[in-house]
Amino acid sequence: MLPRIDRYEITNEIGHGGMATVYRARDTRLDRWVAVKVMHPHLRGTEQARARFSREARAVAKLKHASILEIYDYSGNDSDNAYIATELLTGPTLKGFLEQVGVVPPEIAVAICVDLARGLSAAHAQGIVHRDVKPENVLLHEARLVKLTDFGIADMLDPSMSAMTATGQILGSPAHMAPEQVEGGDTDARSDIFALGTILYWLATGSLPFTGKNPHQVLKRVVDCAPVDPLALRPAIGRDLRDIILRCLAKQPADRYQSAEQLAQDLEKYLAALGIADSHEALEAYLRDPAAETARLHAQVLEGLLVHARKAVAARDRARAITLLDRVLALEDGHAEGLRLLAALDRAAKRRIFARAAVVALAASLVATLWVTFVPGSEGAGDRVAAAASREVPSARPPGAAGAHGKAATSAPEASIERPKPDVPPADQSSATVPPRRAASVRGARERVAPVVSEASGPRTVRFDPDPANVSISVDDAPARHFGPSFRMLELPAGHHSFRFIGAHDCCEDRVLEVDVPAGPGETVVAAKLPFRPARVYVVSDVPADVQIDDGAAVGRSRSLINVPIERSYIERRRISVTAPGHEAYTGSIQLRAGQVTQLDVALKPSAAP
Repeated sequence: MLPRIDRYEITNEIGHGGMATVYRARDTRLDRWVAVKVMHPHLRGTEQARARFSREARAVAKLKHASILEIYDYSGNDSDNAYIATELLTGPTLKGFLEQVGVVPPEIAVAICVDLARGLSAAHAQGIVHRDVKPENVLLHEARLVKLTDFGIADMLDPSMSAMTATGQILGSPAHMAPEQVEGGDTDARSDIFALGTILYWLATGSLPFTGKNPHQVLKRVVDCAPVDPLALRPAIGRDLRDIILRCLAKQPADRYQSAEQLAQDLEKYLAALGIADSHEALEAYLRDPAAETARLHAQVLEGLLVHARKAVAARDRARAITLLDRVLALEDGHAEGLRLLAALDRAAKRRIFARAAVVALAASLVATLWVTFVPGSEGAGDRVAAAASREVPSARPPGAAGAHGKAATSAPEASIERPKPDVPPADQSSATVPPRRAASVRGARERVAPVVSEASGPRTVRFDPDPANVSISVDDAPARHFGPSFRMLELPAGHHSFRFIGAHDCCEDRVLEVDVPAGPGETVVAAKLPFRPARVYVVSDVPADVQIDDGAAVGRSRSLINVPIERSYIERRRISVTAPGHEAYTGSIQLRAGQVTQLDVALKPSAAP
């Protein structure tokens, strides 16, 4: 390590990447602490690397914004030690922070992305497209704000600088690149909006929208652009935020937000509707005390949702009320007022159905009377007309009940409503069918569950109890629906039914249960325990190394996929060590997700000479 570069006294290394090493240093001329980013020696003679380094310095020097790293100094193209001096950020990266705290509240995910959208808006206004927006390039500073860094592959929308971009070259991070960037097409501000959408998706759900076993598979999925619905991964985010995320991730740039400022405004409207007037204040409070602020936000958001839900119910705005109440029940399963408001909606819907039926029947009767009275030879015609009208009266079956073929009705809006659970007399409680929670030995294997027979007749309530809860369920080979507040139970006729449970994001093996649903009152509980698929770890190190997870629970080599059994939950944190002869061992922890690949980049330092 160089103790000094020009006027900067180097103290210690604080970061290491593929192009440069970042040091903490003191500016001896201005007596302040700075970060000095020094290009790796083996790249200094490469014209392309120097051009990229110069590009970053010149790009960021134009920008003065609270959410963008500030550049103080640049060595110039002719210096032996190519470096950039910037403000010193306290860190950690956004990726590192999420690994510490786990999934953040949706409102904090939005607050972070408001700052990033504002920063991108400032860059776009100067004709600069970042092209590498990702969690590793976002740093937290002073536990109060976020900063966008690393404009190393920024695209200058300036004809005089266009030659600095190699035609057809794909630069960026696969999981966060826009489809047009992957395909070597033109990039603009909307490409950065797509990348920011991947961060918002990741913050809101805990998962990336595009994953794969290797970069090639990830890039293919980006081009296909069909991410899992974020609401299926985390129902608590609500449909409003889901819609914002999916608009950012639209495959065609014309279908996305057309500016980062427009996105920032929609995100702020989302927060304001929940009573959060200042996104910066909310973020700062969360960074000071994540646990306390999470609890406070939970209570505030619940109350905000209920305020709007009450108004929607009073205004008979059924669609809006269901959207709000779905989120209430996702945040707090069994919330008493939320269930009461849903029941009120249900009663109002039934009253409207029977009112319409009465009008139809009355009209039919009137027509029949007139026909008999005024049409010669029409005796008895009135009875025929009334009978025909009676067949058109809507069924009194509750919305969502099964039709003649045993499949849930989905044509009416009422099908998406979950009703309060019926009171079950003590004598009936023992008749609920609860299949044993055993894992299927073969993917998709069908398991027969013995029924409990009742002499009563009629449809029966079937309630689902999946583990994990992040699944979709297909009933009798119908299209799968996401398990959540609006789909936890349904009514089915007595008889044989098939239930397929499908884990989200390839986290689990599918489970198929064949159940004979008995007739009678009460409910049948269909429980399914889905076995988790192994997580996979891919370690990248500059030298070949041995990898060990949880003291030998899983072992392998760097640059190879290592399977790690997952048993307790979808996301688990494990200990990991990476060792190589002649180098200091790396030890740390890594957050793994069932069925997904997690990459860990490790720079092993040579051991000190004896």
